[in-house]
Amino acid sequence: MKLLRNYILKDFFSSFIFALLSITMVMVMGNLIKFSDMVIRKGVPVLDALKVFIYLTPYLLGFTIPLALLLGVLLCLGRLISDNELVAINMAGISLRKILNIFLILGVIFSLFIFALNDKIIPHFHYNYRSQLKNLSSKNISAIIEPGVFMEQFENFILYVEEVDGNRLKNVFIYEVNENELSQVTFAKSGEFVVDDSIIKMKLVNGFRDELSTAEKKELYRLNYKVLFIDVPLQNKKRKIIEKKSSDMSISELKEKRAHLESFNIPSRELLQEIHKRISFSFSPITLIFLAFGISTIVRHREKSINFGIAAVCALFYYLLFLLGEFTVESGYVIPSLGMWLPNIIGILIGFYLIRNVHFK
Repeated sequence: MKLLRNYILKDFFSSFIFALLSITMVMVMGNLIKFSDMVIRKGVPVLDALKVFIYLTPYLLGFTIPLALLLGVLLCLGRLISDNELVAINMAGISLRKILNIFLILGVIFSLFIFALNDKIIPHFHYNYRSQLKNLSSKNISAIIEPGVFMEQFENFILYVEEVDGNRLKNVFIYEVNENELSQVTFAKSGEFVVDDSIIKMKLVNGFRDELSTAEKKELYRLNYKVLFIDVPLQNKKRKIIEKKSSDMSISELKEKRAHLESFNIPSRELLQEIHKRISFSFSPITLIFLAFGISTIVRHREKSINFGIAAVCALFYYLLFLLGEFTVESGYVIPSLGMWLPNIIGILIGFYLIRNVHFK
């Protein structure tokens, strides 16, 4: 069994390295075009553009490693099956389950590595990547407004905006905090803003304002409005802060941020969703191994082009399941833990079903 394991692992890693280099090269080439445009057309210094590229590399690896693992398993198993080696192995008394266990151990190892990558390395580099782009492309204070970020660099305000398009905003939440307690919540479906010295002047459209009405701060009353103007002062106009998005934080930072927001009774469902998304995606190698193993026993092809196509379809299927999970969570249909683990649950069930229906024992 040890000899067989080493034989399979040697074949797998040669396919994995080939797949990793191929996929990474494709993704890098796509981004090199953008960086070339930055240097040639926009006049960005080569060293600054190189920093952006370096900061992006670990982020790309978070996607390329699971894809390369998927393709490596497909290529390895495709060759074993097409050459009837898997049949010979089965006739020698070694079950398909033992072969699957070899790949599942690999999946656990890769999952732990990607978890460390997603928790510590990628958030740090992704934040530096965004900061570098922001410093290169932004010369005014309005650049600090970031979508999907709880921004706290305002006096007595915490600002959250779902979408930003120039100076136009969509789904705006403004939380006013006095003496470490939430005193007012303002929401707008849309809005616009301009920067006047150290003040962001906002025009909010179609929303409501919840405000505490008693000195004991136990009752809220709601004011609906069509148009509302509000001024949000910065803490320090000379201090340019780029707030971390949820994707820029480690899991421990996400938990701390969530506890901080909940101390003001500010909903933090997005942060909980990011935590489960990060962990779920980290264990995608196990799901992809089940899928690849099950599909290989049916397709039985060793050609690289066919397996590249199968890998692309599996990756697209997994990504669509992630989108479905995010939609169900954001719509309030399911809790974040269930929605974000939906791709892994469905993928493993499909892979397990396919494996159970092959003729190997």
